[in-house]
Amino acid sequence: MFPHVLRVARMRVRWIVWTLGIALLAMLALFPLRLAIAWSDLDEMGFAARQVGGTIWYGRLGDLQLRSQPIGTLEVTVDPAALLVGTINMRFGRIDGPEGPLTGNLVAGFSRGIKSTSGRIAATEIFAPVPVGALELKDVTVLFRDGQCSEASGQITPVITVPLPGVRFDAAMAGTVECDGERARVELTSPSGAERIDFHVQQTGQYRARMTIRSEDPIVRSTLAVFGFRPTAQGLSLSVDGRL
Repeated sequence: MFPHVLRVARMRVRWIVWTLGIALLAMLALFPLRLAIAWSDLDEMGFAARQVGGTIWYGRLGDLQLRSQPIGTLEVTVDPAALLVGTINMRFGRIDGPEGPLTGNLVAGFSRGIKSTSGRIAATEIFAPVPVGALELKDVTVLFRDGQCSEASGQITPVITVPLPGVRFDAAMAGTVECDGERARVELTSPSGAERIDFHVQQTGQYRARMTIRSEDPIVRSTLAVFGFRPTAQGLSLSVDGRL
């Protein structure tokens, strides 16, 4: 009699576990993307979307912005395993935006930042008055944890939107992103070394961008002065501080 009761009890436990597992899978399959976004700290990172729809398996962020800088409309999927431990690991692909394709992962929670991201992002408002209109990213990863840069890699190339007389920028200015204590940093230098752009950002979103140009040509120097460049020990420099 007792073995029979034990078998029945085991069957009931298995049935309960199986039922709970199916319920959990069903809940995850229908888990709203809007709720996952609300639970995350993406808003603290400066991200905001006008429309959020779909589930974590397939959703859409419409008119996503980073502060006031438009990113575009993204199709996204969220890693459910990461969500269960309070982290957002969201794979995205841009489907609408003048800068073209943009793919990668957006991470929020214990770590913050982007992973394996490639494509062009507009940067006019971030860099102004430094004349960088966009950044070309190639497999860029920038992650912060506990206020420190924990991982940084990939290449960034600036896209100069306002030509500066006597100054030449090209694709050879691509630089590698690296960790520097609390900051993620990239240094972009032309082959001649006469043109240089330094950019660094912290977990809080605080950033600094500085463009430095070395030239002895009085016409170039006077023209750069009109744009706001000022003499420094490294050359004529124009810098901007802000928060993403």
